[in-house]
Amino acid sequence: MRKWIVVPSIVALLFAGNTAMAKKVDVNQSSTNSLEVQAEVCGKIPPGLLNALKKVKNPKAKASIQKNVDKHMLKCEDAEHAKTDEQIVSAVKAALQVKYSGTDSAQSVTSPLQLSTTGTKGTTIAWSSNKPNVISNNGLTVVRPASVDEVVVLTATITLNEVSVTKSFTVTVKAASTSLTDIQKVAADKAALEIKFTGTDTINHVTAALAALPSTGTNGSTVFWLSGNPAVISNDGKTVVRPAAGDGDAVVLMIAIIASNDSSDTKVFHLTVKQQLTDTQKVAADKTALDINFGGSDTLNRVTRPVDQLAATGENGSLITWISSFPAVVSHDGKTIVRPAVDTADVTVVMTALITSNGITDTKSFTLTVKKEFTTLEKLASDKSDLAITYGTADSATKVTKSLTLPTSLYYGSTVVWASNNTAVIANNGTLVSRPAVGTGDVTVTLTAYISNNGIADSRSFQVIVKQLP
Repeated sequence: MRKWIVVPSIVALLFAGNTAMAKKVDVNQSSTNSLEVQAEVCGKIPPGLLNALKKVKNPKAKASIQKNVDKHMLKCEDAEHAKTDEQIVSAVKAALQVKYSGTDSAQSVTSPLQLSTTGTKGTTIAWSSNKPNVISNNGLTVVRPASVDEVVVLTATITLNEVSVTKSFTVTVKAASTSLTDIQKVAADKAALEIKFTGTDTINHVTAALAALPSTGTNGSTVFWLSGNPAVISNDGKTVVRPAAGDGDAVVLMIAIIASNDSSDTKVFHLTVKQQLTDTQKVAADKTALDINFGGSDTLNRVTRPVDQLAATGENGSLITWISSFPAVVSHDGKTIVRPAVDTADVTVVMTALITSNGITDTKSFTLTVKKEFTTLEKLASDKSDLAITYGTADSATKVTKSLTLPTSLYYGSTVVWASNNTAVIANNGTLVSRPAVGTGDVTVTLTAYISNNGIADSRSFQVIVKQLP
């Protein structure tokens, strides 16, 4: 029988891990602090307004100041929506980083990586590894070399509509030692061990079930988990029960027992489970997060398609009801849009969201410009602008390893015929015929789309790089 000398200490840790309640938060102060953060980011809210909002006690005066603050916030939101695709992808590129496990870093990779696949404002991120046999394209598989460290370049392609930029990260995968003792295995796996969280959760802000509690270490040790308060977080981390609003946050110890044969050790994580939000906080948070997802290249100032993805619930559970100021143009649910005739003018429609939670209600409005019907030339130009190639999983324009999906009809009625300048590699229909042999180098192929609409034609070309076989 294995003798784990650390197990008796678990009892003491469990007692110490009973739920600890944090101090209650002053909602009004929290809301004002949130505004101050937004003001700093936006740069459009005069600091004097915020100071007045904190100091004024008279309800009518406070409401008047709040309306003024809201007006400035709307200016900030308008500025945010006005960003070009180039500005958005550039901002995502600047912020993008590789997330490492445990004590890993760019100079010492031993465990799987966390590679974001989505960015803000609808951007997508595709990753490629120049050595997928060492680090897979998605970063989830890391094969450590036997004796010599391996340098790997990971390239992220950030895309929004037709705009793409790339960002590369150079990392070093450490060679695996084959002569670790059980004690060394346990020590190394303890140092690297981390809990994976769901969504935007962190160790200090847990609101949902844990994403993963590893059952094995990088060096082969076995990991068992115990919760200091299974009524709040279950032993397997799959169930999280948040304290009721007003009860305070709960601090729970998650205890990992790392074992290899007769050697074992423990690692303790202090997780803060956030109390549930009050209805006022839910509504405020869901209002801040609420946005409209537009189709194609539509924006607030250019609506040509149904707005059929209006949220019915907020991220924190609030119910959302939408009201259109002009339902004959845009229906209340956004699924029906009747654009003005081609010889008339654009129409402004205000879509107002009523955000409600148990009697607490707030509103958020979006001003949409519904464009008049396009002429044939405008339809052709819009379809040309929206035209995009769909790549296979993990592929991108600079890394093609699978067949492509080439659209033959577009939203505004245009038809498309495709032609490849190298059909021996990619056929006219996008089928990947043959990748270059290993050692012969990658091949660049030009795909030209011939677009026509009601007798008027145009063309657009795309360059893609087909990777040689590994």
